[in-house]
Amino acid sequence: KSSVLKQSVTVPDLWNDKLATSTVILLAGEPKRLGSALKPQEQAERPYVLGGVEITPMASAKFAKKDELQTFMFIYNAKPGSDGKPDVTVEYNFYTKQAGGSEKFFNKTNPEALNAQTLPAEFNLAAGHQLQSGLGVPLASFPEAEYRLEIKVSDKASGKSSVMNQAFTVNPS
Repeated sequence: KSSVLKQSVTVPDLWNDKLATSTVILLAGEPKRLGSALKPQEQAERPYVLGGVEITPMASAKFAKKDELQTFMFIYNAKPGSDGKPDVTVEYNFYTKQAGGSEKFFNKTNPEALNAQTLPAEFNLAAGHQLQSGLGVPLASFPEAEYRLEIKVSDKASGKSSVMNQAFTVNPS
């Protein structure tokens, strides 16, 4: 059994110093860390291996209350410190869509810190390591509705920030 997933992907201009993110990818299950890099032929056969992590994208942005919302994205052009590590904060805010097109703040997660205290000792932006972020949130407490996930990335070293949005729906089952 096989299927095809067609999805638009935003490719940021990485040849500037503007803080940017990849497209937010909704995942079917948790990302799987790989023990070693893939050979070129293996990479062609497994296109969703990104930076040492294998992901499975969702076919749609519709979830059941029993599901977990899983996201994945890369962060580009964070300014490294003298140790080669960034000092980035990622905030995840949820908004419910209301009748008439307005939105209401629903909930948020604790900010994710990506810095010298949280990244592996060998992590170094200057060495080409890729900064990535992801979120896993159980949807059991989310009322059935349409949502907008706002993801704000802030680079403390440069003072720059970037905001991405991802719509999704929670259904009964």
